[in-house]
Amino acid sequence: MTTLIPPPGPDRHRAIVSEVALLWAAHRPGPFPDVPFDHRHDLAYLDFNMAGCVMTYLRNDGVPGPGDVEVLRDCVSELRAAVALLACSAEYREGLRVFRGLLAMGELILADGA
Repeated sequence: MTTLIPPPGPDRHRAIVSEVALLWAAHRPGPFPDVPFDHRHDLAYLDFNMAGCVMTYLRNDGVPGPGDVEVLRDCVSELRAAVALLACSAEYREGLRVFRGLLAMGELILADGA
């Protein structure tokens, strides 16, 4: 999955913040998805770290918190691996949806010049 990053322009930042807000709203309502048991702890921790970064970014109108850029870079790398893992089995379809959304949010925030 490739995240569509808005092109440069005066409304780019606002478009990214809006897209992250939409993705976050879609992410939040459900319980933690079914994922492989051996990876559950790591994926829950990844979800937790991303949640903190995304909530701070949205609360600060598109400005990451101190240290969040480094956390996001690490998380995006781990999210790519998580998406690849979850894509291997139809059993984890919901987990794949959730972690693809987190990956998209991370990529968007980093592309926002964070």
